Amino acid sequence: MYKRLSVFLLVLFVSACATVPDKLQLPEGTPLVSYEEAASQADNKQGQKARWGGVIAKIENKAEQTVLEVVFYPLRSNGRPISGDESIGRFRAYVGGFMDPMVYKVGRSMTFSGDFSGVEDGLVGEHKYVFPTLQASAYHLWKDIQQVDVTSVHVWPYDYWNGWYPRPYYRGIYIRSSGHNLPAGATTKPQPVKVQRSKN
Repeated sequence: MYKRLSVFLLVLFVSACATVPDKLQLPEGTPLVSYEEAASQADNKQGQKARWGGVIAKIENKAEQTVLEVVFYPLRSNGRPISGDESIGRFRAYVGGFMDPMVYKVGRSMTFSGDFSGVEDGLVGEHKYVFPTLQASAYHLWKDIQQVDVTSVHVWPYDYWNGWYPRPYYRGIYIRSSGHNLPAGATTKPQPVKVQRSKN
C-alpha cells in the first residue's frame, strides 16, 4: 500500500515540476540573457529577453508600478529558483501595477520573464550596490513545496517470555519542506558577479 502511494506521489511531484508555467514561457528558440551576462556586459545585452528568479528581499509600491529587489538564484528546468545559503547577486524587477506586500512577502520565491533594461545604482542597507534590472512582462509566485520521503523503520520489541526479538517491519511516509535546499550533491559555492555600469 505505502509503496503504491509513494509511487503515486512521486508521479504527481514530477509531473507538476516538468514544465515552466505558461505565463513565463517564451517562443521556442528565444535567446535569453543570463544574469551573469547582464551584470558584466550591460551595454551589449540591454533590451534582450531574460528569465530570472530568486527570493524577494524587498518590495516597494510606487504610483504606477512595483519594484521588487530579488536575491538571484539559478532556475530549475521548471523555472523555480534553486535557493540556498549563497547567491551571486541581486536584481530589481519592475512590474506594472500594485502588488500586495502581504502576498508577495519577503522570503518568497518568484520567477520573472521580460526585458533586461540595464543596471542602476542603489543601496543594500548602507552599502552601495549596482542592480541589473528587468522590466517584467510576466511573473510567478511559487508555493512552498513538500518533499515526500518513504523511510523504512525496523522495530525489535523484546519478548520477555522467550528471550528473543521478533522483527516486524514498518514503513512510514514522512513529509519535510524542501523549498529552499540546494540540489543533492551540490558542492561548489556561487561566486559574486561584478556588475558593469551602463554608460547611458
